[in-house]
Amino acid sequence: MRSELTFRRPKPEIPWKLIGAGGGLFALLIVGLLIISALGGGDSSSNGAETLPSATPSQIASTPSQAAPTEASTPSVGPAPAAPVVTDITVDELLDKLNSARMGGIKIGDQFRLTGELFMSDLWMTGAAGEYNVLLKAHGGADDLSVFVDESETAGWRDGTKVQMIVEMGEATINGETTAGWLRALSVETIP
Repeated sequence: MRSELTFRRPKPEIPWKLIGAGGGLFALLIVGLLIISALGGGDSSSNGAETLPSATPSQIASTPSQAAPTEASTPSVGPAPAAPVVTDITVDELLDKLNSARMGGIKIGDQFRLTGELFMSDLWMTGAAGEYNVLLKAHGGADDLSVFVDESETAGWRDGTKVQMIVEMGEATINGETTAGWLRALSVETIP
């Protein structure tokens, strides 16, 4: 009697758990890179905006004969737009613009007139930038909008006080790093 035995090696199982873990780590790496890119992209765009005005001085330096007329026209350009550029806006709309990509097209020096309600007075303080800030209620109290003000103007203010402000978009330096996106009150009026 003859018989043949055929031995086969079992097919190895696919390590789905290991593949899933590797894919998850890869996805996490991609998300991290996108976040870093988005944060880094915002800084480079604001630096690009700052670079544009510095091109004017280099043009002035390259043409000394035109230096005096250009410098004379520069001051007249700066103050002229300040008065008509004040834009009426709500606190919610301004906060949404600030939180959108590239700050919704807001540039340093832009001015806005808004009316808002002060709240969270226990958090009003002089911050790391060395300026006193107050909080305006946004989105029904779910959010807040921070504004730098002269502390002497806040005497008598409390939660619920309504104010009308003209604010200007500016920069602040904290721990040696200058960033845009800060609002400073140019004028404040308490509304009864």
